[in-house]
Amino acid sequence: MNIAVIGGGIAGLVAAWQLSRRQAVTLFERHAVPGFVASSVALDGALSGLRIDVPLRVFYPGYYPMLTRLYAELGVATEPVDYATTFSDGDGRTYFRWRNARMGGWSLPYVLPQDVASARGRRIVKGALHFQARTRAALAAGDLGGASSGEFVAAERIAPEFVDGLLLPAVATIGTCSTDDARAYPAAVIAGYAAAGVARQSVRRARDGADAVAAKLLAGITRVQCNAGVVAVWSRRCTAASARQAGAGRVVVQHATGEDVFDHVVFATQANQALSLLADAAPDETAALAAFRYRALEVLMHRDAALMPDRRADWSPVNARVCAEHEQPESTIWINRVQPGLRDAAPLFQTVMPQRSPRDGSILGHARFERPLVDAGSEAALAALQRLHEQPGRSVWWCGSYAETGVPLLESAVRSALAVAARVESCAAQSLARPEAA
Repeated sequence: MNIAVIGGGIAGLVAAWQLSRRQAVTLFERHAVPGFVASSVALDGALSGLRIDVPLRVFYPGYYPMLTRLYAELGVATEPVDYATTFSDGDGRTYFRWRNARMGGWSLPYVLPQDVASARGRRIVKGALHFQARTRAALAAGDLGGASSGEFVAAERIAPEFVDGLLLPAVATIGTCSTDDARAYPAAVIAGYAAAGVARQSVRRARDGADAVAAKLLAGITRVQCNAGVVAVWSRRCTAASARQAGAGRVVVQHATGEDVFDHVVFATQANQALSLLADAAPDETAALAAFRYRALEVLMHRDAALMPDRRADWSPVNARVCAEHEQPESTIWINRVQPGLRDAAPLFQTVMPQRSPRDGSILGHARFERPLVDAGSEAALAALQRLHEQPGRSVWWCGSYAETGVPLLESAVRSALAVAARVESCAAQSLARPEAA
């Protein structure tokens, strides 16, 4: 079959790579390079040749089993990194810190006496233990139902110092969303993330960064068309020019240099972007895609240490700034502590959802994204998307981090891409099985 995949993020790369094993695939990407690495920053000077992923991409195997298997199949080398975290108030003073004791693939979070010297710090620890015990019990009993995280912690009377000072900022940082968005997260999603081993397994990264992952995936894709400028996709009619093509397929992709016809099209874009491109979307497709909501996300690469905690002794690999004046916590990653090749270099930082601007001249890169939100509405939208994919005779499909349950991260993007590829392959097998196919 002749298949188009629109979008060169991790979901599009994986879908195109998987389908290219048996089908003719064209990957359309709007950037000059695949979107998975389009925002990465190249360092210069003595560090020339090194690139920093923007945003930084890390994982832990328990919650990322499909990504872990994909990296193994591709031969992507990974390494453990320290992701200990410091939490500070808006005035720069640290109010809590947890550290990591790492042994191979295992990691044990711990606190020192000075980390819990304050009454607030002790209540955070007590609340964390209470939350862990209650979520484990609720998961085992299947009692979480459709409760949001905010509803769960209120019903369980979890200490507010833990909820507001650690839990919600951590969820907002992982999901790159606001604190209110984190409160709306389904409690089952947060409990599942915590139960998968984040407190036991070392966080890992691809040793050579996302560029190496993209290169291995691209090597297995039939055709890659960057700067594609896809304008519209028609799934229910062909243009006059397309109809004249011998053996024309069922879906038309109009792009900057013309149009092509395909048997199937896989949208590996955001849901809202897919909806804007699908020119003849059916009512059920429009309803499902429009139900997914997004939050704007900004990431800065810079060298301004003023965005770190006031005391150098409080610096951690991840540093969260939590203050009531801002709806989103600011998260600054100390890249030197996460990327071993930069350990002895001058301090380098990546700030996600910045509340402040780094000083002039210190910014090395600036990127803007949108991240899908997870709440009761997105759960219903996922069910609607599943129903669309189950329709017989379907030739348009959707994948991405939003298109699977759980926190919208690399794992859900890979999982959705492989699931859609399997559905398209099933269509190919059914087509070959028809008598007229012979």
